[in-house]
Amino acid sequence: MRKDALTFRTIAVATDLSEAASFALRYAQEIARRHESTLVIVHVIDPVSYAFPAGASDEFKGDQAARDELRRIEEDTRRKGITVHSVIESGIICECILQSLADHHVDLLVLGTRGKTEAGRVALGTVARQLLGKASCSILTISPGADISLPWAGQWRRVLAATDFSAASLAALNLAQSIVHEQLLVLHTAHCANQHECSHCLERLRFLAPFNESHTVPVNHIVASGDEGQVIAAYAHSFDADLVVLGSPGRELSEEDLPRSTILQVISHVSCPVLCVPAARGTTEGELIQEVAFAC
Repeated sequence: MRKDALTFRTIAVATDLSEAASFALRYAQEIARRHESTLVIVHVIDPVSYAFPAGASDEFKGDQAARDELRRIEEDTRRKGITVHSVIESGIICECILQSLADHHVDLLVLGTRGKTEAGRVALGTVARQLLGKASCSILTISPGADISLPWAGQWRRVLAATDFSAASLAALNLAQSIVHEQLLVLHTAHCANQHECSHCLERLRFLAPFNESHTVPVNHIVASGDEGQVIAAYAHSFDADLVVLGSPGRELSEEDLPRSTILQVISHVSCPVLCVPAARGTTEGELIQEVAFAC
């Protein structure tokens, strides 16, 4: 186990208090326990849900039930030895979550990818897409299928980092190198015209993620061809990845983006968690690395 691996100081988990959201909560708790992080549990009540004749009464009942459940979750989390705070807000879900991230200086947001009802799944999907484009911190998406990888939460053994050499994907690669514990697979999906171009892409990967720069974990470099989302999902499966790391999109995604968005395709098709990392702001190390990579 690496002693120099990066740790997250403050982790937030957004929950709708559904059974499906409990997968994300358990995963966030495990990372917080291992990293000795502060965990912030965020629940937002959408006033639109109570826009009915008996809305005021229903809103009060919903608010009280949420507070009772959050209190129970807090007590359970503290029993695990984790410092925890809960936040309950009423308003536009995405905006409330973003404000909580800023208020608590969160460096990792954990999101479940399923909601309670058919309508809830659509709503949560919309919120997740909004946050992927707007959040300044990394976002970890957890599907119910990711529960099998819970033993490795926060000490990921086998990490797949996919890069298209964009600033965000290079920031993702840099983060992947700092959190992997046993083996790193660096993947680039290319549309090369010839073998020379593929070799050039491979040299870029080796420059950006040296084989064993810090003498800690081995690094495999792969240049593959095909549909990017499908290629990443296939390698994540064959590599038995505990975590896939990608660059965030940098803009809000819509349902229409699903067929052509690599991030949405990967999140939809892999069973392990997916960590989405935004490009750093301003003149960044990632941009400098990008310039050197293209100069290779």
